[in-house]
Amino acid sequence: MKAALVLSFDSNSLQQQAHEINAMLNHTGTQFSNVELWLFYKDRKPEFSPEIFCPLSGIKLIQVEYVHLPESYLDLLVALMGQCPMDLLLFTSDGLGQELATRLAYRLNGSSALKVEDCRLIRDTLEVIKPVYGNNLSARFVLKSSPYCLSVAKQPFHPVKMILMELLKIKTILLNQTQPWWVKEHLTILDPPKTGLSNTDLVLVVGQGAGNKKTVDVLKGIADTIGAEIGGSRPAVMNAWIDINRLIGASGLIISPKLCIAAGVSGTGVFSVGIKNSRFIVAINIDSKAPIFQIADVGIVGDLATILLELEKVILTDKNKKQVHHIVESRIETQ
Repeated sequence: MKAALVLSFDSNSLQQQAHEINAMLNHTGTQFSNVELWLFYKDRKPEFSPEIFCPLSGIKLIQVEYVHLPESYLDLLVALMGQCPMDLLLFTSDGLGQELATRLAYRLNGSSALKVEDCRLIRDTLEVIKPVYGNNLSARFVLKSSPYCLSVAKQPFHPVKMILMELLKIKTILLNQTQPWWVKEHLTILDPPKTGLSNTDLVLVVGQGAGNKKTVDVLKGIADTIGAEIGGSRPAVMNAWIDINRLIGASGLIISPKLCIAAGVSGTGVFSVGIKNSRFIVAINIDSKAPIFQIADVGIVGDLATILLELEKVILTDKNKKQVHHIVESRIETQ
């Protein structure tokens, strides 16, 4: 089976997306006779590429003029598949990757599946494993028509290294491209600034149990005091209590801090996938039967604001003691 890994060099998440594709390749039971990296770029031809944890047969560099239009990628991919047919194409986990996997499969009379965690070739079909029912279950699907266009599942933040590409393996592909006739104009809106949620040790995640924005603002102050990044479940984000770029869960960020405090979060499957890789989880909820307690290492039943305010006092007292101790030691040394 021949496979192509489709990435965009201009993506801000290129290294993380490559990690997610690597995770898929590491788990798959399929043996590939040929694996190529198809790397799209807009202006300057890249000299480096993300590290891929399997031998690459080659690297194809494809220039795309309209980098924010999925239609542009689709036209190029269709033309490229005509020149270099592949049995399997792996796309990224983001919105662009999912759209390309779906639409390209339709154009090429193939099959598509999104958020795939594993796949294996069984005779003339491809079996894929992916989460379903709000990430509460894993299901097996059988795809019967190639090419198979898959977008991979999200993974915890762990960007791969960028390495110098081997010149012998690089081939620059020149394809004609035009802007679709139905696109009269387009506006590029920059992504919101990145948060520190992906690579921090301590995260406080706020859910609907907070009740209102006033309480959430108090919790943001507590997060600053204890040195935590703040995140939110979907209800907290939809209520505009927390910025959307701090959404935790299957449709947002998947984090893996040393300590995650989930306050007022019910803990549905869609949310839990976002924090299940945390080293230690503390759940605070007034509902003793909330699903979040099933994945928590420590569960506290009670009012989240009261408990977190007490935690803040304890941490401040501890900090003050350490500061006093440091000052006394400094004075003794100077004497």
